[in-house]
Amino acid sequence: MNRLRAVLTGLFLAAALISIGAAPKPKVVVLGFDGADPTLVRRYMAEGDLPHLAALAREGSYHDLQVTNPPQTPVSWGTFQTGWNPGRDQVFDFLVRDLKGYKPRFALMEEVSRPFLLGRWNRWVFPGLLMILVLGVVVLLRGALRRPSSPLLFLVAGLGALLAAGLFFFISTYLPTRLPAPYNHLKGKPFWKTAAQAGERCLVFRVPDTFPARPFPAGRLLSGLGVPDMRGRVGTPYIFTTDPSLTAGDNEFSVEIVPVPPQAAQPVTVSIKGPFNKPFYEYAVQDAGAGANDPTVRAELKKRCEAKLQKEGIRPTVDVPLKVSWDAGAGTCSFEVQGQRATLKKGQWSEWVVLDFAFNRILHLKGMVRFYLLDVSPSLKLYMSPIHFHPEDEGIPISYPRDYAEQLMKRFGCYKTMGWAIDTWTISSGLCDEDQFLSDMNQTVDAYERMMNGLLKDGDWDLYVQVYEFTDRIAHVLWRYMDPGHPLYDAAKAPKYQEAMRQAYIRMDRIVGEAMAEMPKGATLIVLSDHGFTSFRRAVNTNRWLIDHGYMTLKSGTGVLSLEDLFDNDRLLFKNVDWSKTRAYALGLGNVYINLKGREEHGIVAPGAEYDALCAELKRELPQMVDPENGAHPVFAVYTRDELYKRYDPDLTPDLRVTNTPDYRVSWQTSLGGAPEALIEDNLKAWSGDHCSLAPSFVPGIFFSNRELSRAPNMIDMAPTILNQLGVPVPGDLEGRPVLKGPGA
Repeated sequence: MNRLRAVLTGLFLAAALISIGAAPKPKVVVLGFDGADPTLVRRYMAEGDLPHLAALAREGSYHDLQVTNPPQTPVSWGTFQTGWNPGRDQVFDFLVRDLKGYKPRFALMEEVSRPFLLGRWNRWVFPGLLMILVLGVVVLLRGALRRPSSPLLFLVAGLGALLAAGLFFFISTYLPTRLPAPYNHLKGKPFWKTAAQAGERCLVFRVPDTFPARPFPAGRLLSGLGVPDMRGRVGTPYIFTTDPSLTAGDNEFSVEIVPVPPQAAQPVTVSIKGPFNKPFYEYAVQDAGAGANDPTVRAELKKRCEAKLQKEGIRPTVDVPLKVSWDAGAGTCSFEVQGQRATLKKGQWSEWVVLDFAFNRILHLKGMVRFYLLDVSPSLKLYMSPIHFHPEDEGIPISYPRDYAEQLMKRFGCYKTMGWAIDTWTISSGLCDEDQFLSDMNQTVDAYERMMNGLLKDGDWDLYVQVYEFTDRIAHVLWRYMDPGHPLYDAAKAPKYQEAMRQAYIRMDRIVGEAMAEMPKGATLIVLSDHGFTSFRRAVNTNRWLIDHGYMTLKSGTGVLSLEDLFDNDRLLFKNVDWSKTRAYALGLGNVYINLKGREEHGIVAPGAEYDALCAELKRELPQMVDPENGAHPVFAVYTRDELYKRYDPDLTPDLRVTNTPDYRVSWQTSLGGAPEALIEDNLKAWSGDHCSLAPSFVPGIFFSNRELSRAPNMIDMAPTILNQLGVPVPGDLEGRPVLKGPGA
């Protein structure tokens, strides 16, 4: 016994000595702040407002971060997570075009459809299988009873037939043949999946380009930019108003304005337009015309199907009624929806309101919104947020595991699930003020910051990655107050909103300090942004330049396009372009495509020498563009895809990348495929700061770490750097190299 005790004691002491001598397991925390600008960071740091970032710069490292070309959120964060250049990971813009019809689609959240079970065969196969089962039972009973004409056999067969008929009716009425499904164009392997496969516990929180949430070993993930609202859009805010003259300007951002009859007896019932009824309406209409080759016949079949569905009470959208009443004297508005009631004062937010959208008795979607009272006098203006997917609705893959979003809600309370969580559309359309925008922004960040503190404190992770968006959103809409040369600069308001910008960066610094306090001693901390910012004073209509110089021809004007047109199969542009005379066209935030024969549906430019000569000509001529107002050159440089990317898909990747100089950006209309009459025009929207079509050298990101840098960092270096700090072997197909000294280096 004494010998055994001595052996056990020795083993225990040896194990203790080994554990004392062993290095602690490396841990890494990565905090991303979308759009955090190095010029502002240096200014506020020099003025003493960013003490935690200043400490990181002093004790570890700080450097501008070279970002992707183009310097756009989905592009830069795609390279961040894959370690591949944008041509290779195939996210090179917010938009990607359809070769069959030139139609642009969102790169981050394209919607496709998938069959539900056996699709259109459901109604036949399952009742048929039931009848086969019933016939089998009848045969067995017949053998057991030895009475071929037993009433029991007829009873069983009759009941089986009734059940099969009922099942046929149930499936035909309540079950869809196909369902919408999200598709992410990003190719490549996220570094956290590589780390997880090496045994690291990874927690990934709201990183862009992560929807739908994909499984990885022992991992947890909440998707970020890419998660749509319930209508399948980047975000559709609502304004319920008694003002019949209220419009969203040109409404490029697709705010839903819902009229409220001003003289009607209160409460007035209006509709919240909910998700599109794709399973039971849109797909049925599509399928109705699918068998016809003649366009006229196809259109007529679709029209008949729509009339039939409308007669049956099946609508294109699933709406819910909203009752509103208001008191101009008291300055209040009350609403009621699905048994939930609240009264708001001007400038007040409601709590989260849960909405149930019933496609039928079986299929439901659960959403949530918040209301904000903009005004009651002289007119009612009641704001409603875009409809967010409720975290409890596990049918929408916004997290991994599927119930992780719900776990977070139960622990931390409700939070926004939509990728573009902070509403920039309403203020950019002139429908709300800065105070509403800022209150929305701060409440959104409150939830994510609270969650970060709790999750970091848990310590049950080896890699923690979280991206905040607020530094980008505030710069987009308040930059006009930072730039005296902007056409919307207001000297009286500028001090207030310059301070709001400063406070946003102070908040960023506070979040970094909270992370530093919660993370384990010895862990690596990386703080970075995907790009910086500059002023957006003037909008460049690149398609107008192409038209004026004979590269593009229209049959008639394109009209004013909006984000909603991305989801419309009958868009104006593609009816009005004369493709037989168009050699090049602009689409997206700085892309020019050649109308290439054999690639585009109506291509006319021959591959080879003709293609090369046209690219060289545009590369030479576009930078000669002159702003007639001031003589400036809005185009900085034009890049071919061979100059930018490696191993790209020539059918998908833009032929040319047009970059702008500071103060200029490609217009919203050009990005959607439009062609306004003016070549260059003042930007008169609150969306006044930008980066998307700038040359990346003008809008670098930030990079801080508590480790020393070995060389200047590039976004493509981030994946190998993080893996290296974890001590995980860096895959050989990554294009960057580690840039930090320290653990794993």
